Amino acid sequence: MKTLISWVAQTNDFVSGAVNETGPNCTFHKYFFKGDRHFILSTRKSDDTRTELLVNFLRRTYPDRTIEAVYLDIEDPIDHQEIQSKVTPFLASLKDDQIALFISPGTPAMQVVWYLSHMSMNLKTTLYQTREARHTAGKEKPELIKINLSNSSLPVTAVYHQEEIKRVGPSDDYKITPAIEQIYLNAGKVAQTDEVTVLILGESGTGKENLAKYIHKNSIRKEKPYITVNCSAFNDQLLESRLFGYKKGAFTGADKDTPGLFELANEGTIFLDEIGDISPYMQQALLRVLQEKEIMPLGGKAKKIDVRVIAATNQNLVKRCEEKLFRWDLYYRLSVVELDVPTLLQRGKADLKTMIEYFLTQKKRQLKKSKKLILEKEAMEILLSYSYPGNIRELENIISRLYVFNEETVSAEILPKRLKQEAIDKPMNWEYIEKEHIERVLKHFNGNKRQTAIAIGWAINTLVAKIEKYGIENY
Repeated sequence: MKTLISWVAQTNDFVSGAVNETGPNCTFHKYFFKGDRHFILSTRKSDDTRTELLVNFLRRTYPDRTIEAVYLDIEDPIDHQEIQSKVTPFLASLKDDQIALFISPGTPAMQVVWYLSHMSMNLKTTLYQTREARHTAGKEKPELIKINLSNSSLPVTAVYHQEEIKRVGPSDDYKITPAIEQIYLNAGKVAQTDEVTVLILGESGTGKENLAKYIHKNSIRKEKPYITVNCSAFNDQLLESRLFGYKKGAFTGADKDTPGLFELANEGTIFLDEIGDISPYMQQALLRVLQEKEIMPLGGKAKKIDVRVIAATNQNLVKRCEEKLFRWDLYYRLSVVELDVPTLLQRGKADLKTMIEYFLTQKKRQLKKSKKLILEKEAMEILLSYSYPGNIRELENIISRLYVFNEETVSAEILPKRLKQEAIDKPMNWEYIEKEHIERVLKHFNGNKRQTAIAIGWAINTLVAKIEKYGIENY
């Protein structure tokens, strides 16, 4: 596919508030465009009126061409490092395209980034700029100039990966906020170490599956299958047949040979959700798979497999092992690397506000609404004060519901009652909130004061003093 990429020229592409038909992007389309699509990049986060004005003008003028706006959320348009961090993953996603980089629009830092990307990324890129007709002797139209540079032969796989990790999110379905950025940075490192099993810990709805997908998509197995199974949804016989498959006649109703999910995931990744709920029998069967790297279909013979295993649970597996409900040897096999995803409440109000805005924008697009909902101040305060026991999943469902029943603004009166009840019933003083938070974090870490102090951001002596002050017991 032939792809044209350029920045929107905030000055030269417009005149008196309207699109400048002699501006650089319009000129390129009028005289030189020969591609399949055109991405016009904006430094804005979203909904840039000028960029949309330019895109819509070009679409009307050239209805047979694919023209799209891409928002890169760049705060400083002269910081080439920030620009590079946003441009690199975008270009990497187009690695199979023939890319024409139109470098005339944009700041000098943006042009530097185009040169660096062309020289180092080993993509099929060509640099172009235009010379206005008034600077072209004897010609009545602009001149297209191809810039000839030699591409670097150095591999940049590591650069790709580094920039991928720094993206705002692994996909359009999720957003990486500051509170979980380090977790995703660690997940990116884990992704590059193949065959290492990963155990993802966290309460229901915190985004464990998103993290598992991120590991798969950033690993060498990304082009291979990714399969998810909820282990708590099946009894032993069903789970065993689902995971390992069965031969015809292995049991009543087995009318044909059927491969299991491990076999279907061969050379890829399998995500075992709710692993803490499986029975001792299935724990033994799974341990054998991890140790021998082979499966035993029901009624069949052993088969070798090559599958990366990522498991997740909302249970305390160490405690379950101590209670002899979970095998220590399986726990050690699964937890070569552990990643702990915090609750939405643990992530703090700044993250919560970011996620509210993210879902307001995402659901507007997904639900095909003409306007983005606006939360009145009191409504926003209620949403920021709620504890979200269902975490990210609950917040997402709340925003979806708001779009169903509202068109433009959301007042406090029309929010679900459960959101307001909690804030009304609980004391408003700081001491109550602080005590409740300490108790919740202590519970999360099973009474471990050192881990609790680190999570809250206190010295251990400060935590001990607070525990004594509030008379917190039973931890």
